[in-house]
Amino acid sequence: MRIVGIDWGTSSIKAVEIDSAFGRYEIHDYRELEVTPGMEPAAAAAQLVSSLSQKPHRIVVAMPSSQITTRNLHLPTRDRKAIQAGVLFQLEDELPFSIDDMALDSSILLQSGQQSDVHVATTLKKHLASQIQKWAEIDVDPDIITTEGWAFRTLVNRTISPAIQEKPLLLVYVGAKSTLLYLHWRGFPMVCREIRWGGDTLTRMLVDRLGLSAEQAERVKRNPAVLQETHPQSLVQIVSDGLEDIQREIKHMDLVCKGMAQQNLNAIYLTGGGSLIEGLPAALESRIGLQVERIRPLSSLSPSGVTFAETSDAKMGLAAALAMSLVGSDRNLAINLRRGEFSKTSRGREINLQNLKKPLAAAGLVTASFFISMAVQSSMLQKRLEDKDAQLKRAMSSFFGSVSNSAMRTYLANPASLKTAIQKEMEKTRESARVLGINTQSPLVFLRNLSKSISKDTVVDMMDFQVGAAPQAVSAADKGDKGDRPIEAPVELVFTSTDAGAAETLAAQIAPKLIQGAKPSVEEIGAVGKEPKKFKITFRGMASEGGFRNE
Repeated sequence: MRIVGIDWGTSSIKAVEIDSAFGRYEIHDYRELEVTPGMEPAAAAAQLVSSLSQKPHRIVVAMPSSQITTRNLHLPTRDRKAIQAGVLFQLEDELPFSIDDMALDSSILLQSGQQSDVHVATTLKKHLASQIQKWAEIDVDPDIITTEGWAFRTLVNRTISPAIQEKPLLLVYVGAKSTLLYLHWRGFPMVCREIRWGGDTLTRMLVDRLGLSAEQAERVKRNPAVLQETHPQSLVQIVSDGLEDIQREIKHMDLVCKGMAQQNLNAIYLTGGGSLIEGLPAALESRIGLQVERIRPLSSLSPSGVTFAETSDAKMGLAAALAMSLVGSDRNLAINLRRGEFSKTSRGREINLQNLKKPLAAAGLVTASFFISMAVQSSMLQKRLEDKDAQLKRAMSSFFGSVSNSAMRTYLANPASLKTAIQKEMEKTRESARVLGINTQSPLVFLRNLSKSISKDTVVDMMDFQVGAAPQAVSAADKGDKGDRPIEAPVELVFTSTDAGAAETLAAQIAPKLIQGAKPSVEEIGAVGKEPKKFKITFRGMASEGGFRNE
């Protein structure tokens, strides 16, 4: 089977073809087509697809990470139907948009005893429809639309040993205009985030500071030795302040890792075309204090041990990872957002009648045998239907705990009654969760109310979000006629904005509704390069009751 992974980048379109059969695979080909000035990206993608040696059996693409939200859930069941219900139940309270507006897929990553660890990816239906339309415009109908994070999970699991994965690691895919930061731990995809920083950032700095053309600056990034006579300092020294953004984002991911895994990052791996900048790993390693090294996806994935060119190795990382997500056992786990109403429509394939003459002749003989076997098959199908009915009854018994035969017949004959009964059981589960839940003041609820309170016209970036402390038991002395006292929840919010007046606007929107006595402190942040001056806005106080109200 021919599988093609396509990476629709900002400066070029990349594709990797893999032949997979009987559990083995081979990297058949890889291609890249640059999006030159004046060329439409869609036209470049169409040209690349049309240049493939043959029509692929499967095409794999990815949704942008900026349009995806993911999470890992721990559910106390192994039953697939119960897992699906549990996923929807948890997402309903956690996501800031309606379930009806959401497209999702999940994959069971680990099961132990009666416990299941599930990875869930969600996006808005309008974003998914837009992606499908984008590919349809160039006459491409992808079989799999997955996430960049899931593709990188496949890449890391196939190229980095499980022993190294025992500690969290960060894969940094440096592109031309953007960079993907993927956090991975013990085979699990934790976070995949896109930032607007890439190799072009350093190219522009070289053009401005050294008076080079864009082509000359690109050559200097690969071979800085040409500057030794005119500029004895290293390339990294010349563009040192251009690395501050990526350095800050890596440190931010380290904090995220500490919060999710209770461990700091152990290593950083670089790939992508922008990672080829000479001296970049050493510069980041000295700034961050962690091991930083490049990986070579194509060479590491090649089963024959072939070593690919360093440039191709770096640029083809995401495309190769997308294709590998359908190879071997990974194909049964792959996240695919093309479900339900977005399922791929079946299309007829071109048929060469000349090649079908002999098969059509044989079909006549097969037809006679077919009618003879119909009687036998009829009895076998009847037996299978009876088995399926029995399986359905067992599934209903496991869901409801105990159900009488009369109720079982009612449910089978009237799906509306079954639906009502299931909803009642799920409501009981929700009520139990409300009563027995440990953390009644969820930071996710506060974050959702904060998102609703800040208007769309207020443009700020949230840099830090701290709400509450560890849950504490409420003693009997704290209970009176007014019920349980709410646990005090300290709040610290940090925003950045280019607007000096954003602090007053934010204060009016979130205090005192969300934070009691919140008076923002404003700190000016100096401009970096061509970036405008920013202001750091900090709110500290105690959470108001409205911050945790489920509305």
